[in-house]
Amino acid sequence: MEEIYNKLQTVTVPTASIACMIISGLLSVAVPVLIAIYLRKKYNCNLKCFLIGALVWIVFAKILEAVAHYIVLFKSPAGATIQGNLWMYALYGGLMAGLFEEVGRFVGMHYFLKDCRDNDRNSLMYGAGHGGIEAIILVGLGMLQNIAVSFQINNRALGPSYEVLKTLPEEQGIASLNSLFQLVDAEPYLFLTGMVERIPAIAFHIALSVLVWKAVKEKKVLYLILAILFHFILDAAAVLITGVTDNVVAIEGFIYAMSAVIICVIVLLTRKKKEEAVTV
Repeated sequence: MEEIYNKLQTVTVPTASIACMIISGLLSVAVPVLIAIYLRKKYNCNLKCFLIGALVWIVFAKILEAVAHYIVLFKSPAGATIQGNLWMYALYGGLMAGLFEEVGRFVGMHYFLKDCRDNDRNSLMYGAGHGGIEAIILVGLGMLQNIAVSFQINNRALGPSYEVLKTLPEEQGIASLNSLFQLVDAEPYLFLTGMVERIPAIAFHIALSVLVWKAVKEKKVLYLILAILFHFILDAAAVLITGVTDNVVAIEGFIYAMSAVIICVIVLLTRKKKEEAVTV
């Protein structure tokens, strides 16, 4: 472990990489905030919907789903089997994400946004909050941590962190130190891919929010089931593509294509319903 630590004292994280981290982190906050501002000014959407969307994601995805993963993957006999098989892990991950996030979305809209249902555009604001907080936490906080560690590496200030790592099992400490070399060796543009991926993800969450909004407002569980299904398909497919290739362009291209297809299907479903209502 000491040899790896000493090697870290001889390398630096490129300035271009740190710049890309900063850009990605700022965009993770700016994009959802700008969407919220636009929806507020253009369609008089209620900011409460943005906040409830963000809160629901934190509670259902980061807390409740995390607890379920801990129980299933680490405490149940099936955990090792699921984690050891790419297909099972993809199907499991997609199903859990779909169930927790879409049921959470339904709960948030049904119980906390009764006073916002007169404006259907509020579903867009909800989606911006749901997808926006995901981008802020996954990308923004991740980039903030990367920036802090990068400055530690460049300023030769990893000592305190190294002392903490020495208290861990040796394999874990070595793995943690080796992971820092990714900040040094990665191409700068790779630090932008997290936010590049979040853009279709936010659009996807907005589209799913429209679908679940209809489930709540029209009291049709079919729309909720479709939202769970679409979420399951995208997440499971993303895990599978990531498991078979490490080509960033291929992975991001696939995610964009899948998101676009599902969003188009949702748009067609909701538009068809509107046209039928007008005809009647």
